[in-house]
Amino acid sequence: MSLQQPRTDPSGHAATPAPAYRNDTIVALATPPGRGGVAVVRLSGPLALQLAIRLCDAPLAAKPRHAFLARITAPSDDRTLDQALVTYFQAPASFTGEDVVEFSTHGGHITPAALIRELIRLDARQAEPGEFSLRAFLNGKLDLAEAEALNQLVSSLSTRGQAAATQNLSGGLSRQIATAREDLLHLLTVLEHEMDFSEAEIDATSLDEVQARITTSLDGLQRLRDTAPYGRVIRDGVRVVLAGPPNAGKSSLFNALIGHERAIVTAVPGTTRDSLEAWLEIAGFPVCLVDTAGLQESSDAVERLGIQRSHQELAEADIVLFLDPEDPLAVTTDFESNGRPQIVPVLSKADEFNGDPPINGAIPTSVRREDGLDLLLEQLHRTLDQWVPRNESAILTSDRQLAALNVALACLEEAATQVAAGQSIDIISAQLHLAAHSLAEIIGETTSEELIQRIFSEFCVGK
Repeated sequence: MSLQQPRTDPSGHAATPAPAYRNDTIVALATPPGRGGVAVVRLSGPLALQLAIRLCDAPLAAKPRHAFLARITAPSDDRTLDQALVTYFQAPASFTGEDVVEFSTHGGHITPAALIRELIRLDARQAEPGEFSLRAFLNGKLDLAEAEALNQLVSSLSTRGQAAATQNLSGGLSRQIATAREDLLHLLTVLEHEMDFSEAEIDATSLDEVQARITTSLDGLQRLRDTAPYGRVIRDGVRVVLAGPPNAGKSSLFNALIGHERAIVTAVPGTTRDSLEAWLEIAGFPVCLVDTAGLQESSDAVERLGIQRSHQELAEADIVLFLDPEDPLAVTTDFESNGRPQIVPVLSKADEFNGDPPINGAIPTSVRREDGLDLLLEQLHRTLDQWVPRNESAILTSDRQLAALNVALACLEEAATQVAAGQSIDIISAQLHLAAHSLAEIIGETTSEELIQRIFSEFCVGK
């Protein structure tokens, strides 16, 4: 794919050009394939209206954004493909910024596939993954952070993930990044003005102002960086691992929490030989619940493999529910690393416990009596809440965004150090330029073609 002419970034850097705009007409199924009531076929590009008119007799051009019930006919053999709702979105007032026509046909595989084949015969092209969204980005309908939010909204695993994606799609993250960048560009203007009069020296008053403004920028961007752990767990899910000795009731609790019999439960220790996973939502978070083999020494080769897998799961866990019917507070912390995972001791089979259950730290549960499950879920809720940022108006939701923000923060910290050391204006300005450039990468103003292509290639074909 050829490139556009290089642009100049307002921070002073030459922006790496985005992929060139492909001025052809693309088509794809915009809804999941398979049996269903309705399928949506999306057509976008300069020939979209012309091709749609060849397939149906609805007065699309006369009434953009109006849904017409129309008979869809194949020009190749004049056979009826379907009776569908057809809507024309005139450029630039469309998702892609181009002329767009959407056909809401009956569902299933055959009808939408036949329509797409006919459109391709008429000179449309099968869309590549994410190409509709890529065109929206290239036409200025979305910035890169908003495009990522759109993909995350489609693939969201929970209500919290959906809420964060919606917030970013409406510009929450982009506005905060743009504001921070504008502040830096304004500060650069002040410094350049200062340089015109002082030949690279900053007077004391300007020095204090520059340091204060850098500190303000640092504080705001550091608060934004603090949202990254929350963005990770709502994007990828929280891994909650059930661990403990054999026959501690892990599989029974696993089944109780997911609401159906998934794990085999017997009175024989060592029944579970491998890890089992199930997804559920707790307090709005996507949770991957993992049942594991009991932790013990074993001479059985198969069981040893299961125990090895258990230790691997513990190393990757965010939260561990450590079950023990005798003394869950004696849990070993050998598998903890860098403060992860969070350990929640659980006194399992509390109805069989001899004596008073421990009251400090361990949660007594009895799956047989359905006791303690609400307390356990409340504790999980409290533990999950540790990731919730104080301000959810903007959330970092991708590793790419975090990496670019970290570069900006490092540059600002270096600029603050240089100001304190009384360095010259041009040296300080260089760090501020780099910080502004990194912030621009988050919203796609200075992002490479390769990265843009990789981001959009992760989208589904019809989006």
